[in-house]
Amino acid sequence: SKVLIEVCENFASEELFQAIVDVCADDSEDEKALPLFEDPVGHLTMKHLFLSESKKSSADDDLSLARMFYAKFEEELGSIATSNRGAFVLSSLLQTCVKDEAKKALKSHKKEITKLAKGGKDVKKLAGCKVLLDALK
Repeated sequence: SKVLIEVCENFASEELFQAIVDVCADDSEDEKALPLFEDPVGHLTMKHLFLSESKKSSADDDLSLARMFYAKFEEELGSIATSNRGAFVLSSLLQTCVKDEAKKALKSHKKEITKLAKGGKDVKKLAGCKVLLDALK
């Protein structure tokens, strides 16, 4: 995880970022394999990559993992947001250059995110959704 973050910071390239996005989109045929957003290490890696990128100032034409990720998953952000670890990933995405677009894409899912953040009788409370809900404010 730390090695990948260092590589991305020091040797950023469109090919490297595309490979990361492609791994996120990989639908493994192994039913036991977790999606990257639910993987204990994978979600933290994505979160730290976005947080690292958020610390840099970027122009609209700068290479951005966040922009590439958002372009690929814009239509799926709602479903990513309803998983605990996926919500943590998206909360870090909301600190990058695509925060306005991502907030807009998640707006229609806010009710479901709120429900998961609070938990209840038939709904498990998800800490990631609470963090994401706070980031959406």
